[in-house]
Amino acid sequence: MPDAKNVCLLDAPLSLIRSFEDLGCGVLSLRTGPGPFLSLPDVLAERGFRPDMVLQVESLAGRRLVAGLDRVECPTLLWCVDPHLNAHWHAAWARLFDLTCSTQRAWIPALRGRGAGDVRWLPWFGHAAEGKDPDERTTDVAFVGRITGQRPARRWLAEFLEARTRGFALAVRQDLDFRAMLDLYGDARIVPNESICGEVNFRLFEAASCGCLVLGQDIEEQAELFEPGREMDVCAHAVELERKLDFYLRNPRLASAMGRAARERVRAGHLAVHRAARLLEFAADAKDRRARGRDAEAWAALTAAAMYEAAVTDLPAEEVLALLEKAGTGGDAAEAVLRAQALAGMGRAMEANVTAWLAGRLFEDSAGLNLAGSMAGLRLGNFDAAKAFWYRHCKCSGGREAVPPEDETALLTLWAKDLHRRGLTLRSGFPFDPARHLPAAASECLLAILAREPEHLPTLRLLDTLLRPFPGVEQSRVGLLSVLTLHERDDWRLAFEIGLADLKSF
Repeated sequence: MPDAKNVCLLDAPLSLIRSFEDLGCGVLSLRTGPGPFLSLPDVLAERGFRPDMVLQVESLAGRRLVAGLDRVECPTLLWCVDPHLNAHWHAAWARLFDLTCSTQRAWIPALRGRGAGDVRWLPWFGHAAEGKDPDERTTDVAFVGRITGQRPARRWLAEFLEARTRGFALAVRQDLDFRAMLDLYGDARIVPNESICGEVNFRLFEAASCGCLVLGQDIEEQAELFEPGREMDVCAHAVELERKLDFYLRNPRLASAMGRAARERVRAGHLAVHRAARLLEFAADAKDRRARGRDAEAWAALTAAAMYEAAVTDLPAEEVLALLEKAGTGGDAAEAVLRAQALAGMGRAMEANVTAWLAGRLFEDSAGLNLAGSMAGLRLGNFDAAKAFWYRHCKCSGGREAVPPEDETALLTLWAKDLHRRGLTLRSGFPFDPARHLPAAASECLLAILAREPEHLPTLRLLDTLLRPFPGVEQSRVGLLSVLTLHERDDWRLAFEIGLADLKSF
């Protein structure tokens, strides 16, 4: 292990702070608090603290950018907790740090998407929790999680459990504080798990820490954390969950033994102290990769703009646009300007930019700006401008012959297919609203068509095809396929597709 260091921790949980202290580190723990920016060099000077490592942990309660990281002379690390929901703005955020950690290995390519040079897998962690001996527990099945209208699959899971556990003790709870949740898990044998986008989530570590048998979705990277069949079990859909739930309910001693094995696995390698030690190792070999000077200002502005578009910052549009203007005039900034203006309803300013960039042939080789310009043209009712941006994108992306779109639907479909070819199919977690946002992904272009023509069958089919490989979108696919089956009742393949999507949505 590297020598203990002085570490500055931003928004770190208490267990991680204590773990660094247990490893012999001097710790300055800071909460970034409200407001858009925190000047780290100023705070360090005020506290008289000279760190050997800076770590910012993504805070799910509130997100604040740290300014001045390029003026801190030690390795700077970022730990993205929810990249499965926020990679569309995390990728810009990562450019402000030397090294980025992702709780989800599957999302590392997305975090590298805007040039971050060092992104590594670092899963979340569990706790050295105590609970009743598994053989003495009184709750057979427990599930803790918020059940809202925005999470229909979770409501379906709760209803599924109520129907399939009759005669056994079931506890479904929401809005428990951390201590109450651990107390419930400490009295439970089996915890079914449900994730949003096929990610390894907190519930896995929390329930395993308490000696519960977790029945989770079959996620590839999960098997490296807990051994399926020994320390947890997995299922692909509701039929398999029903079968395994019934099996373990009728074999409580086996469930208890697997819960004990899960708890021992947490204590052997998945505690906060293990993650703290790993972070020190990462810092010891981190290279200087963060943006500096004007580049740092540019990436801070682009991050703020992406956060504004995703509604995860309180910054007003005027401040975001001022940051972008100060940061530079490249294609990335121009794209971000259009997206912010569209969201803020600044039609005249958006129209002026579209006209100027076309007339001046500016940013022609920026695929992102060409897309945003084309979408802005559609928003403004200027189909000629929308086509012009499409044509110059085709010219600058290999010189292929541009397919002339006949109408708005055809243009959006062309963009959707182009974006899908480039791997830009879905902004997972992004709250896309066709009336407010400019599309930035293939699925969003198709949703823009469906906002005007809800039963446009070719678009429904294409959208379902594009979404099929993505975990967590099954409930959306059920809606798409429901419309298709009403119009194409003789297509037996659609019946099978909707059946499989239903099973995966409980």
